[in-house]
Amino acid sequence: MSRQMQRRSLRSSDIAYSVLADKRRRYAVHYLKQRGEPVPLNELAEQVAAWENNKPVAELTSKERKRVYIAMYQSHLETLSREGIVEYDADRGVASISDDFNQLEIYLEAVPSGSVPWSLYYVGLTVVNGLMLALAWFDFPPFASLPDLIWGTVVLVTFGVSAFVQTYQSRRMRFGDEGPPPELRSEVPR
Repeated sequence: MSRQMQRRSLRSSDIAYSVLADKRRRYAVHYLKQRGEPVPLNELAEQVAAWENNKPVAELTSKERKRVYIAMYQSHLETLSREGIVEYDADRGVASISDDFNQLEIYLEAVPSGSVPWSLYYVGLTVVNGLMLALAWFDFPPFASLPDLIWGTVVLVTFGVSAFVQTYQSRRMRFGDEGPPPELRSEVPR
């Protein structure tokens, strides 16, 4: 497949979701992005197996290692390579994250289970702030006791703080950050 075809395929959210629907592929991408350099297949398989089995690499059984190694070798790395997400050299037995991976990151924000999506949060914040400003504008007590500039400042601060919290949380939940993949972070004690 040509490099241009690979780039075109990376721009499709359908391809991204399809290829990364598999947990092992997501874990592999996370580790490769985390390392930022070519990784031997056996090391990659061990780390994926450790995350999959929720145990340190040193405690993995040979069966757990082998099961993931074979799947990575026979299927997952070839798929990730074909779609331009990973560069895989089967002859050397090493894989690395593709330079084109950044095109996919816009599709890959992890949202912790049980959390409110940011879009709904901002709709709610807008409604609450709009109601508060309307009550202040029409001089309803106790809103009339403070100047409109104070209420405007409250709105600005609530949106500003929310944006900083969202930015912090989004950066903490990216592929390639330290620690386990984003989807496991809510399961791992802090």
